[in-house]
Amino acid sequence: MDKFVVRKKRDVIEISSGKTDKGLKQATIDSLKGVVVVEDIKRAKAILKEPNTTVEQMIECLSGLEKKIPSRKVLLETKIGNVINKLRKHENDEIRKHARQVYVKWKTHFVEHRDRPQIEVQCDLKTEKTRKAGRKFISEALELQSEKGLPEIIEREVFHVNNRFLSSRYKRTMRNIWFKLKNDQTVKAQVLDSSLSVQELVQQCSPTGGLS
Repeated sequence: MDKFVVRKKRDVIEISSGKTDKGLKQATIDSLKGVVVVEDIKRAKAILKEPNTTVEQMIECLSGLEKKIPSRKVLLETKIGNVINKLRKHENDEIRKHARQVYVKWKTHFVEHRDRPQIEVQCDLKTEKTRKAGRKFISEALELQSEKGLPEIIEREVFHVNNRFLSSRYKRTMRNIWFKLKNDQTVKAQVLDSSLSVQELVQQCSPTGGLS
């Protein structure tokens, strides 16, 4: 897990793989206050920018973003703030409301806690290279010119459900998706027109059994 952690200045994360004292519950990276998983921000941005994303999926995404406060650096690098700002003028009332809530919460935080240190968790370069190659294969299977949009959302969903690890289960799922999209024109058409959701596709292609 250490290779997924970027330590900044004196911020230190200690992750124990051993047994905890009886009666104590071990905290996860995600549950620590002030910790922002960059992957979650990028995944949310991809979902919110995809034209075929449903209202329910967008609201779920925005609700998740409201629970985290990305640093100014992450906001600049991912440009997630621009996406949120545009959604404040969305035609759907619920999406507008949730986007405004995210906007207000983030803005208020930066005004009140401008100098508070934050911890960012992100993938290393080797992991990003492997994931980018996976998106390229998915885009080819879908016969799309770009790895952005739908191919990116599919890969990020696979990574997300595999607890952000390039496990053998992640790799098998990606191969299964590539094979299904390449050889089943019906499924490919359903994915492209959103009649089959990304979540359903990933679930169908995930191998049985636990993570390995």
